Amino acid sequence: MKRLGRQFTLIELLVVVTILATLAGAILVSYDGLEEKAAQGQAAHSLGTLDSTLRTYKVLNKAFPDEFDSLLVGTTTGTDTLSATFTATTATAIVSMPPKLQGKLGPHQLTADGLAALNAAGITRLRYIGSTLTDSSNIVGNAEAGSIPTRAFDNTGRGRGIARTLAVGDHVAVVEGLDVADFGAATPSDSSRLRDIGGLDETLAHVVVAVGIGNNSTLVDKTGDRTGGLSEAPTYSNLPKDQYGRYIALFHLGSSTDATQANVQYLGEAKLLAVIDTKGDWLDEEIAEFTGQKN
Repeated sequence: MKRLGRQFTLIELLVVVTILATLAGAILVSYDGLEEKAAQGQAAHSLGTLDSTLRTYKVLNKAFPDEFDSLLVGTTTGTDTLSATFTATTATAIVSMPPKLQGKLGPHQLTADGLAALNAAGITRLRYIGSTLTDSSNIVGNAEAGSIPTRAFDNTGRGRGIARTLAVGDHVAVVEGLDVADFGAATPSDSSRLRDIGGLDETLAHVVVAVGIGNNSTLVDKTGDRTGGLSEAPTYSNLPKDQYGRYIALFHLGSSTDATQANVQYLGEAKLLAVIDTKGDWLDEEIAEFTGQKN
């Protein structure tokens, strides 16, 4: 039987290959940006879920979860043993995370009233990165910290973390605002960021502690003896491989009527203000980015 058809010339084959390459390029371009879009959509869902889960946990367990990630680097004295000599009073370096969030946080030294407010809410211990690592550039993305940045606050092996019972004078990370400098020592002229996130008065100074919702938190139920927890702490995707990706819970400790930290009037119990993602975006902001309402 005679076969229909003909052989293609070299020129014709090159034309076909060129057309296919052009189409493939167009397909790649059309999908460009979807990874970031997917991350924003996931973040919006996770922010709402985590906020609800934390509040439900508080109702069911009569306290908020404990052992959040402090986001800070602690130090030890003497040998690298992570022993009782560990002190968080010098923990003013922040772990590697997106620059946008780093610029929104600063160090704060706990007072007796601030510690009491956290303890009353059920937060008695935070996880710091211990040992002799005192420089934030040495925390994640290297052999010392393990291979998973979000596990930097785990025990040695995957991380360099240590769980510390909080004491007066320990440092915690707080959201920068009026009279609250960030880690670059820049003090904003108002607390508008806290107004946007949680509706706080921007003309006042506020103490709002930021903690990472890590896998060591008691919100992650590994034993089955708690109710309302998570099976795994979520992470924000589409980040550089060396950056911390856990979501951040914000707890309001108190405010100052004269806009200075020195005269903060502390709450009897820390109040959950909001959950933000590792870029520093809160729920409304993340939804606005996902839907194109905010560039």
